[in-house]
Amino acid sequence: MSGKAETKSVGIDRDVLARGDVMSLARERDGNSSAVLSDEALLASRRAMVPDDYADDLWVFGYGSLIWNPVVSFNHQIMATIYGYHRRFCMWTTIGRGSPDCPGLVLGLDKGGSTKGMVFRIDKKIAVRELDILWRREMMADSYKPVWVTAQTDEGPLRALTFAMRRDRPIFAPPMPLDKTARIIHDAVGFVGPCKEYLLNTQEALASVGIYDKQMAQLSKLVGQLSETR
Repeated sequence: MSGKAETKSVGIDRDVLARGDVMSLARERDGNSSAVLSDEALLASRRAMVPDDYADDLWVFGYGSLIWNPVVSFNHQIMATIYGYHRRFCMWTTIGRGSPDCPGLVLGLDKGGSTKGMVFRIDKKIAVRELDILWRREMMADSYKPVWVTAQTDEGPLRALTFAMRRDRPIFAPPMPLDKTARIIHDAVGFVGPCKEYLLNTQEALASVGIYDKQMAQLSKLVGQLSETR
């Protein structure tokens, strides 16, 4: 499998998400077969989890790119552990970090085990507005299942929102050998950029906050070795 870069590439920030740039590129490329949700469907999905009249501070648990690019405005962050899910490259992507010709893999929370990450507190005055921004990023293709989890922190247990993998979706990627995962990540490129950039940025972010993930470290090493041989 060899990568083929998209003709257009955009980064992910608040303005890009608010404008729907990545969504527009995917719809333009895929036409009627696009998996991207409409604005109305995204809003309905968010409201099903967090209503418009939500009036409390909101915690979001990040385990991947949210750690190094949270996008939302928050006023506090702290390391946390959740149970019942583990971090894994379990989602095929043909939009952000891959293409139909060369799908990439991104992180999701798969069932079982535990995960260390970060929780971000969003002030209640802006919680709904910020969540709509986050929804455009995480729920663009209706791939994740938003779930409430209990995040264990040094400040006590916190109820937090996070995004788990839906195993009933065709983009669910079952476990595979690390060398195969590494090659897929090395080769894939999407509208947001190279898949290997996503891996390396996440690994660096985890290390910067003192989180060691053996599989992430191994994948980063394998992808680095592939780059050296090209």
